[in-house]
Amino acid sequence: MPKVFGLHEIELQPGVEPEEYERVFAEEIASSFTLPGWKTHLLKGERGTRDGKYLVLLEIESLEARDRYFPRPGEESEEFTRFLEQHPEAAAAFEKWQKMGPFGSKTDTATDYVAVAE
Repeated sequence: MPKVFGLHEIELQPGVEPEEYERVFAEEIASSFTLPGWKTHLLKGERGTRDGKYLVLLEIESLEARDRYFPRPGEESEEFTRFLEQHPEAAAAFEKWQKMGPFGSKTDTATDYVAVAE
């Protein structure tokens, strides 16, 4: 099964400091918001058109692992809802994350890529 890489361009909300966003991601998101079969990376542009901007890179073990939680763009599954209910620290981190730089919404600039060669 090929891996899926979800690339999400992040635009911080007005008033959100980059250092605070990075701290929240490192201390709260990376440690609590861990779906089975998923790895989440926060990247920051170092040069180019998105220099200084953020990208969330989701490394997902398969299309099935992605669809288990997000069956269609902008849609959360019942299993994802249960995950958040069973992991209140993840739900709190996810909510805080959404307020700082919306992620995964219907207006999110994102693309999922399937690995076709390595």
